[in-house]
Amino acid sequence: MNNHMKVGFVGPYSTANLGDYAMLVNNIYDLKCHNVTVFTYSQKFPKISLDLYCDKYNIEYIEPKLKDDLEWDYLNKNNNLTPMDILFCLENIEELENSIKKLDVVIVSGGGWLNHFWAKRKDKVFKIMTPLLIAQQLNKKIVFTANGIGPFDDTKEFYQYFFSYIYSAELAVRDKFTSTYYLKEVGVSENKVKYLPDDLYIINKSILNFKRNFEVKSLNYIVMEMFYPMDILQQNINKIKEFAKEIKEKYNLDIVFLPYDLVFYGLDQARYLHKNISNSELIDIESIGFLPIHDAFHIIKNAKFMLSSRYHGLVLSLAAQTPVIYRTLPTNNDMRYSYSKAVGLIRRVFDGIEIDEHKFIETDLNTTLNKISQNLNELVTYQQEKFFNRKYSDNRDYLEIDRIKYLNSI
Repeated sequence: MNNHMKVGFVGPYSTANLGDYAMLVNNIYDLKCHNVTVFTYSQKFPKISLDLYCDKYNIEYIEPKLKDDLEWDYLNKNNNLTPMDILFCLENIEELENSIKKLDVVIVSGGGWLNHFWAKRKDKVFKIMTPLLIAQQLNKKIVFTANGIGPFDDTKEFYQYFFSYIYSAELAVRDKFTSTYYLKEVGVSENKVKYLPDDLYIINKSILNFKRNFEVKSLNYIVMEMFYPMDILQQNINKIKEFAKEIKEKYNLDIVFLPYDLVFYGLDQARYLHKNISNSELIDIESIGFLPIHDAFHIIKNAKFMLSSRYHGLVLSLAAQTPVIYRTLPTNNDMRYSYSKAVGLIRRVFDGIEIDEHKFIETDLNTTLNKISQNLNELVTYQQEKFFNRKYSDNRDYLEIDRIKYLNSI
């Protein structure tokens, strides 16, 4: 990519969740683009993270604004909406048109928003889709980086119309497990799709070289990222305390609570657990306002083990070669999305290696804690054997080449 190109970004990165804003930052760095327009449904995020990592870049923020009188009960339940219906909801269409006219390309940063769960958040989905619909009208180049796709279920027709409308878009997915299957459901041919690593699996070295904000005192620790409602943690606090005691006595391990989010199932949960567990440290991100990417990576890389309920906890662990258990997250009692992206990632990372994905995945809190406390050494040995396999490092090299080649072609 020519670094003088004017690049627009859209995606689900407008929250304090590490995975989403970190992918955007990593894409900006790898693309070497210095003139950036970020379309966002909340200007606070990702601006707060871009202010740290991209302070020397020329970045403009534009929020697609929706009309005040929209009937959201109707819109959220209606899965037959067309691109015209979506654009009619936009208040500042002229502002978006004028901005997109100046761009050379609009890039859909990685994430997992193209599914039936997000179709129930149409206030956010419309703000992601509208710049893409306008870009297509203006015959602008549209490029997807590594997105996760599906499941669609009863929203299939909604997404069929969307993908049919942006017919010229270049598509890339982050897995070979289910994303192309779901794209076929909405009329996208597999031969139109590129396969790339997750946008955060290979982090630009310049990001990792930033000055660290946090240092872990313990020399022997596991990282816990607890994406749980507070009432679940309160109900299970005795079990968690017992787990902390066991891993200290059996393995001489402390716990570092690492919140991936400032607000949503993040810092409050980490503070509560730290208060109740003596052999623990807290990474308190309140003063910064978000979890810096480089801090998260180095904390995870130096850990003995990682327990995470967020997909990008799994991503960073596999990138850092830190053994991990990822607790799949049910959405409306549906495990497919969480399970699919985890298995898809593990298979890409360990392609060509004999692998049992379920050595990296669990489904509930108690089973996860028991599995780690009783079998930690076995889990570490099993996963380290995979990391030390020459094929793992070869795969990483190939994935990096594929990503850079794709981005350079934009």
